[in-house]
Amino acid sequence: MPVERLSLTLDAVRAHTVPVSDKTVWILLELVFAGAASGWGEATLSRAEEAVLAEIGHAQAILGGRTFSGPAEAVAGLRMANASQARITVLRAVEQAFLDALARRAGLSLAALLGGPERREIPVYANINRGMEDRSPAGFAARAADVAEQEGYRALKIAPFDGLNWARASHAEATRLLGAGIDRIKAVRDAIGPGVALLVDCHSRLSPVMARTVLRETGHDGLYWLEEALAEDAFDAHALRALRSFANDQGVRIAGGEHLSSMEGARDFLARGACDVILPDLRWTGIRSGMAILELTAASGVGVSLHNPVGPALDRISIQVAAALPSFLILERQVRESPLFDEVRGGPQPLAEGSILLEDEPGFGPEPNRAVLERCSRQGFTRRASLAGVGGAGADG
Repeated sequence: MPVERLSLTLDAVRAHTVPVSDKTVWILLELVFAGAASGWGEATLSRAEEAVLAEIGHAQAILGGRTFSGPAEAVAGLRMANASQARITVLRAVEQAFLDALARRAGLSLAALLGGPERREIPVYANINRGMEDRSPAGFAARAADVAEQEGYRALKIAPFDGLNWARASHAEATRLLGAGIDRIKAVRDAIGPGVALLVDCHSRLSPVMARTVLRETGHDGLYWLEEALAEDAFDAHALRALRSFANDQGVRIAGGEHLSSMEGARDFLARGACDVILPDLRWTGIRSGMAILELTAASGVGVSLHNPVGPALDRISIQVAAALPSFLILERQVRESPLFDEVRGGPQPLAEGSILLEDEPGFGPEPNRAVLERCSRQGFTRRASLAGVGGAGADG
């Protein structure tokens, strides 16, 4: 008996914009298929919203009306050499949405479609950096304590080094900004107590000397990891390995690799020995390549995580991918940036003992709330000319 060939006709590629703040506009991508459930992905890219929307329009022109046998065929139509970040983000979102649609069509969770799930509970940490107007040590401490107490997170991440750039600041200015960041770390640790893990993201703002100062001053505060302390393209492998060794002597992990985009890059990055944990971003790797990168990472004896500082669609997708990986440490979640996060996703997703419980609904879970998306898309968005002076305004803070 002949086997029916899978085929899905793509009617439309749609963009849904959700303005969140001066810094953030979530861009959700919807693939509308003839006679089948839509698939959803996310193409959020800070400071490049117009370029992403143009690429989604291009994807509609290239893919609309065609019939595909799977995500690889659709993605191939958009692939090009030396693609821009906007093109890559849209390409990856198309893959996400195609896989989501296939899972919904089959009545499977995305994790099941990807070969899992390997776990039913996914440990998570709250990135609390965005939306925090009071950037004083006391402001950081109050936000951290409230998130831990009210929302049940057992791990929190902060980005405390506002305004610091090791290559540009004068010695006096660098000393002041570094000290302010260390004060924030200490205030948060005092506020949340020893039972909550504390992660620190440096957004590549530090020099090796500065990073060692941070570790000496805060290592006794039990940091879970120090993330992106050094610009990975500004220092050689010896400097990166030396910092990792210094941190490990303090009982602290070094995390990085959020800009990885290919298996080749991951192989070379792992060979440098710079990190204890690698956290690639699905916007750059894609789902299938990202899982391969993280399986290679685990096989190399390095911890596995995901960079996930974006909106509600990619959050659900990242949860499903984390559940399907053979090895996984902890997942980032953007917390309290905007109440729209829960409005778009159809309500909060409660924690149990600091973990998200995996949902078994088809695809990545309930579709985004269309009424909220339509309301937000109608209002449009405006972009600030500059993010200078916006607290925590690192690229993905």
